[in-house]
Amino acid sequence: MHKIVKFVLVAIICGLIFYILGEPCRVFFKISETTEVRVVAALPLLFGISFGFGGVFGCAVANLIMDIGCGYGASIFIPGFFIQLIYGYAPAAFWNWLRRKDDNKFRLNKIYKTAQYMLIITADSVLTAAMIITLLHFVYGNEFFSLLTANIFFNQFITMGVMGIPYLIICSIHFQKRKQKLIPENEKQIITLSINEKFILFFLAISIFFSIIMGISNYNNIASKFATDNLHLWSYVYFYIGGVLNFCIWISLAFLFYIEKKITQPIERMSKIARIIGQQTDVDTKAHEILNKCKKYLKDSSEIGQLARSYKEMASELETYEKNLTSITEEKQKVKTELAIATAIQHGSLPKLLSSEKFNLYAKMNPALEVGGDFYDFFYIDENHLALVIADVSGKGVPAALFMMVSKIILKHNLKNKLSPAEALIKTNEELCANNVMDMFVSCLCGILDLQTGKLTFSNAGHEKPAFMRKGEDFILQAINSGFVLGGMPGIKYHDFETQMNPGDIMFTYTDGIPEATNAKDEQFGNDRMLAALNASKDKSVKDLCKDVRTAVSNHANGAPQFDDLTMLAFGIPEK
Repeated sequence: MHKIVKFVLVAIICGLIFYILGEPCRVFFKISETTEVRVVAALPLLFGISFGFGGVFGCAVANLIMDIGCGYGASIFIPGFFIQLIYGYAPAAFWNWLRRKDDNKFRLNKIYKTAQYMLIITADSVLTAAMIITLLHFVYGNEFFSLLTANIFFNQFITMGVMGIPYLIICSIHFQKRKQKLIPENEKQIITLSINEKFILFFLAISIFFSIIMGISNYNNIASKFATDNLHLWSYVYFYIGGVLNFCIWISLAFLFYIEKKITQPIERMSKIARIIGQQTDVDTKAHEILNKCKKYLKDSSEIGQLARSYKEMASELETYEKNLTSITEEKQKVKTELAIATAIQHGSLPKLLSSEKFNLYAKMNPALEVGGDFYDFFYIDENHLALVIADVSGKGVPAALFMMVSKIILKHNLKNKLSPAEALIKTNEELCANNVMDMFVSCLCGILDLQTGKLTFSNAGHEKPAFMRKGEDFILQAINSGFVLGGMPGIKYHDFETQMNPGDIMFTYTDGIPEATNAKDEQFGNDRMLAALNASKDKSVKDLCKDVRTAVSNHANGAPQFDDLTMLAFGIPEK
């Protein structure tokens, strides 16, 4: 039902337009008993392209009514009705079939489409003239080949050419606007005429103007030689204007074909290269597709050839870049793998936490890079003595990690040999200075806890002062003297310090990454904030104590990057 209503509405509207424009032509532009200057001759074809059979049918009905109104007999208006249907619908159906794969069937963005339209209207004009003159021959005895035949042909051809091309271009713009309303805002494109459409409109306008000027300038000459009546006059005018217009249009199409082949097509082809570059494909594929798009124009001497050669160079550079990138990626992957192995080795070298009724112990290290220069260690020297070590090597990364491993092994060896903390530091310093070709150094705080008495003997080699808490009191920094860093200078003497660890006492040791952690304003965390965090958690376990300090540092940094390793070691004597 909906289709029927739509068909009727289309037929009525198209018929009214045909009648309103066609009736004045029959009244004022009649040039013989059976014909007139008909500007509506193009409408059946154009309405057929736009609206299908309904548009053609409406025009045919309107023409039938006008024929009856003009007093034509049934032998004229009945065949005329069917002739109108044939010459309107057949070329429209053929055009729509040719454009069946096009998203926009009205668009004349290629020269071959305009050429197809011109050939269709030429054939349709011949068909129309043949059908009408055949009808007139049998009804009135008109000759097949006469001025009237030519008049009918040129009337059809000129109106379908002059009106048809602008009509299709206007419909194309309207189609694009309607389509834009159906797609999301971010996917909409600018509605523009193609270069070919702009050119064909320009040349059509020039051709029409030139034909009119030629017709007007030669009108008197034509009228004096050929015009015995209106039919003869208009036939020769049609001959003149139609011939000039046809010649100009085909010359324009030939020129535009050359422009399309040499400029428009290369530009369109080159423009696709930008989309290729943006595609999510590998570089080899992109380079190959770019070369395919531009190789046809590499030998062209114009700017198009220059652009094609530039794209070829870009494709070659992409291939070179891809090879270099692959090599760099493989090298980076190799380094990444080696760093992962180094990280695993470093974490594997850190001791596992010890569990005992005689002491509480927790340690944690967060390197700034994959591997760090900080380290901690704890181990039994014998069943009654526990060694505790925390250290910070100068620098970061792999060099610091290697120097850290060497320092850790030497110091552990010396402590295992039951040297006091100061003696172990003295010997370790001498061994590091003897082979320190990179002039690196390490700060270190080491101690030995007597598990039977709770006496802690420790020595400091340029390290941060430990924070000490007596039971029921707050954390304070231990006031001890510090020796020079290890590996910095031979012959340095270190001294032992002693303190008594009682039940409930805790000692918190750390590297300088804790107090020197900065935020976006370049403000350091500092010892005061560290002591505040310690005292806020002093009643917690040593593990929670360290975690709370780490959280306080993170909150202070507030997303700022970590520039140094963060290492903590806390131990205490449990209450009985």
